[in-house]
Amino acid sequence: MGLDMFLTGDKYVGGSLQNEEYPFQEMDGKPVEKIILELGTWRKHAKLHGYIVTNFSHNGEDDCKKIELTEDDLKRIVNAIRNKDLPKTEGCFFGNDEIDEMHAKEDNENIKKFEDAIKWLGEHTWKHSVYYQASW
Repeated sequence: MGLDMFLTGDKYVGGSLQNEEYPFQEMDGKPVEKIILELGTWRKHAKLHGYIVTNFSHNGEDDCKKIELTEDDLKRIVNAIRNKDLPKTEGCFFGNDEIDEMHAKEDNENIKKFEDAIKWLGEHTWKHSVYYQASW
């Protein structure tokens, strides 16, 4: 058990968007609406989780629901990581100070995940969406 965190990208390929560019128009005899890509994962990065929930979820509620992130939201997250502006966040499955220190050493890797998501989202924003979701 613990805080598992996922950054995913939805690439819409169904409906009126179907054309030769998207070979996955059907799967198992059913139309495909979207492909979900894994853009980043974390384990027990409580500070990052706290920042995203506080700033981008509805009413700041930590309810493990999908949180859609815009390009501007992703840039704000990058700046918060870069400026060491992630808040201390506690929860019974979130880890401890030692894990927080470990994640601080991975700042460059985490920034790269979000910058890659920004680039991916910016390529075709009308066909792409980025979501954050946690579970524990």
